[in-house]
Amino acid sequence: MTDVEACYRGLIDKGLDRIAVTGDSAGGNLALVLLSIARSQASNGGVAPVGAVAISPVTDLALTGESYETRAEADPYFTRSQAAGLVASYLGEADPMNPLASPLYGDLRGLPPIRVHVGDDEVLLDDSRRYVERAVAAASTPSWTYGWECRTGSSPAYASSTLLRQAISAIGAFLARRLL
Repeated sequence: MTDVEACYRGLIDKGLDRIAVTGDSAGGNLALVLLSIARSQASNGGVAPVGAVAISPVTDLALTGESYETRAEADPYFTRSQAAGLVASYLGEADPMNPLASPLYGDLRGLPPIRVHVGDDEVLLDDSRRYVERAVAAASTPSWTYGWECRTGSSPAYASSTLLRQAISAIGAFLARRLL
């Protein structure tokens, strides 16, 4: 996470003040953790991101989402055992519910608009659903947080070409609104 923060600070040091963060899977985790960290730093005079896009983000390294079971047969790419192995390698003995590891457990108040893409057949579905629910509940203006679920295909990357084009277009429009 320190490398991600350093990159963000590097952009600010170069004079950029309209920054959106994005990430896919574990990168979505890092983007959402950075969002909370940067928002906290902005309250002390730092620069807050203007938005975020997370595609199939891993938001709960405690792996408590029901979709690890309910979507296990449907998800062609990811399994709970794979996730558990990756989490163990990443965290070691650290607490998986630490907000610096699992954005689901962080303070989500005051975040900028967020767009989340996830497939209905993914084991990560509940990670996205629960994060978006918490972010909306914590937002002073619920319309500032956006959730979108791709109903077919495991993620925009595995969706039909029509759904993929729609997802990329929606992400581009969202980021353009935030950055311009």
